[in-house]
Amino acid sequence: MAARVLQLAKLISDSAATIDKACTENGTSVPDLDAPFDPRGEMFRSHAGVSVAVNTAISAANQLLATLRPAPSSILQTSSGFVHSTSLRVAFEANVSTIIKEAGGDGLHVDEIAAKAKIDPKKLVRILRFLATHHVFLETQPDVFANNRLSSLLDIGKPLSELHSVNKFEGTSGLQALLARILDESAKARSYTWETLHDPKSAFSEEPGDSPFCTFIGKREPYWDWLEEPEQAPQLAALGVGMGVMDSMLAGGAILKGFDFKSLTENDLIVDVGGGVGNAVLPIAQANPSVRIIVQDRAAVIEDGIQHWKQKLPAALDSGRVTFQPSDFFAPQSVKGPSVFFVRHILHNWSDKYVGQILSNLRAAASPHTKLLIMDSIMHYVCRDPAGEEGTVPGWESMRNDAPPPLLPNWGMAGAQTYASDLQMMAMHNAQERTLLHLSKLLKGAGWRLIRVHPDPSHLNPQVEAVPI
Repeated sequence: MAARVLQLAKLISDSAATIDKACTENGTSVPDLDAPFDPRGEMFRSHAGVSVAVNTAISAANQLLATLRPAPSSILQTSSGFVHSTSLRVAFEANVSTIIKEAGGDGLHVDEIAAKAKIDPKKLVRILRFLATHHVFLETQPDVFANNRLSSLLDIGKPLSELHSVNKFEGTSGLQALLARILDESAKARSYTWETLHDPKSAFSEEPGDSPFCTFIGKREPYWDWLEEPEQAPQLAALGVGMGVMDSMLAGGAILKGFDFKSLTENDLIVDVGGGVGNAVLPIAQANPSVRIIVQDRAAVIEDGIQHWKQKLPAALDSGRVTFQPSDFFAPQSVKGPSVFFVRHILHNWSDKYVGQILSNLRAAASPHTKLLIMDSIMHYVCRDPAGEEGTVPGWESMRNDAPPPLLPNWGMAGAQTYASDLQMMAMHNAQERTLLHLSKLLKGAGWRLIRVHPDPSHLNPQVEAVPI
């Protein structure tokens, strides 16, 4: 075990040296944890070899921590994870980061923060001190707190006077809107996971009405239906802005780094199934002025999509090259034989039962030449992949990219967000993220054959390509 500790320490040291060398050669630096977040500080990640070095250091550091910290302490820390989320929510909803920023200077006394937040300072100081211990906020002097790289991300970017509106997240990056939903109904829903799994009525159900979220709200109403209740208008508005985080990543060109959309012609048609306002296919339409696109979603979303494209790419609408169509992906698909059925971040919202229906409906409408392109997170095993049949699919080996021993093959904490997302899908929708083998089986059952995986450097948007069997 001592040798393992030395191995992990060396991986951290070697990774730090790689990062330092790349930064020195390129005139950049690793961002300062004590300074507010600045997107320009993330430039160092783009240098050759740095991404792998960062993941190695994160994975090794967390494995070293788990090895050296007393086991009872570690399990107690893990069991109290809810303390982190509840504390973070207090600071976020109380606009602590914004209050500190607007005050200027090197920090603000908790009494002044609490007065503006209308919170008991004797309670708030304990929450902020807990967060600062975990590197969210700085305590610069006794009872005086300042923003740092992490706490500054809690600031929505608007004046404090504007943070009580239903649409307070409009015009923001979307990250804080996403945090609002994760820290509120999502965190509350996850606390009912055991009750849902233990109840014979819901334990083995694949129905969205039997999710932990439904246990939390006390009725069998799927999350998407709940969001459309009039009283949930602030939550719906926030989620709409929050989803823009993923769309902005695609807007940077990530979607064009996989399937060859640029090779399609005016004779080709892409159907974006459940495409919302069409943000995902907007970069495709901009890069390929010939291909035709139909964006399908619920009728309530269609008008928003049309207005969105009138602002972003009106010529595509005016020419009829891009159209919107009300659709239900659980009903028979109305568009027959397109070149591509595009399904992004849809399947992970549904259990296997419903994913089978979606895929079967698309297969019934496909021609022998139709391609099915799925963008969803792909789960990795925590052990070494035995490389079964799916391991021979072109592109999978480079995407899998196992970490070197003694690190966990899935890169441990460096890749943990996908697993958190999986449990998020369970809590909110009774759904899940999937391994490639799992997805391959669902595809086969619906008449599709997996032929390729297009890896995504960010690991957030891999593209899985399938064809009719």
